[in-house]
Amino acid sequence: MGEEALRRNFGKVHALHVAALARHLIACRKVCDGDLDLFLVLTIIGERTFSARNAPAAMSHEAFLSGTVRDVEPEAINLQSIADYSGIPRETVRRKIETLIEKGWVERDARRFVTATDKANESLRGLTASTLRYLREVEAALAVGEGE
Repeated sequence: MGEEALRRNFGKVHALHVAALARHLIACRKVCDGDLDLFLVLTIIGERTFSARNAPAAMSHEAFLSGTVRDVEPEAINLQSIADYSGIPRETVRRKIETLIEKGWVERDARRFVTATDKANESLRGLTASTLRYLREVEAALAVGEGE
């Protein structure tokens, strides 16, 4: 959808997107025991572990599920960077990282950089399915008015 069509159909696209986003955030909150800050910290770590810059150009859903985080070079991120980027207080980020490490979803190296683990990929399969639904719904919302 081009800029003009997006602006012309913004109300409908916005409403469809918000509905899809709400459903996805509810799923995100659920897997993190009601803690959206925990989810946000995990998401930031995950984005650096599997960054768009380093992700394979053509990777299927099946390859994503069966792959390993070791297949992609992670970008460095630490507690302070997460706090600065997210606006979440440093001490809160520290606690969230400890929780994620206890779950086995994140690991910390000798330099104190954190990365997501294969266990996170395995444990969050339902959330990956929610992401697919969300992306399909966003794609459908963006298709509104394309035929004009």
